Amino acid sequence: MPVKISVNTENKEFEVTVGTPTASALIVSELGITKGSGTPNTEKIGDLSMEQVVKIAKMKRADILGSTLKAAVKEVLGTGVSMGLTVLGKDPREVQKEIDEGKHDALLTE
Repeated sequence: MPVKISVNTENKEFEVTVGTPTASALIVSELGITKGSGTPNTEKIGDLSMEQVVKIAKMKRADILGSTLKAAVKEVLGTGVSMGLTVLGKDPREVQKEIDEGKHDALLTE
């Protein structure tokens, strides 16, 4: 987990902020695996449902660059590509295209 410590050197006050785990750590936890694939193009290590992807995106929402839930989900899918995952039995890039086409809009309401 990312931890940020801010120290005021004048009065020696400090603030500790604990962030959320990385998207890859949340994916690993969700699938119950130990790590991502060493060869993500050929070896697939797990399959996520869209509900699981949305759940992870909502957890990471504050830390993700995308301003909408749809953008956050696409960013989590991108992490899945580099980890060697499938989503609904498909390559995450295919699911990203489906999101652009509006096929998963029912799940992506804010």
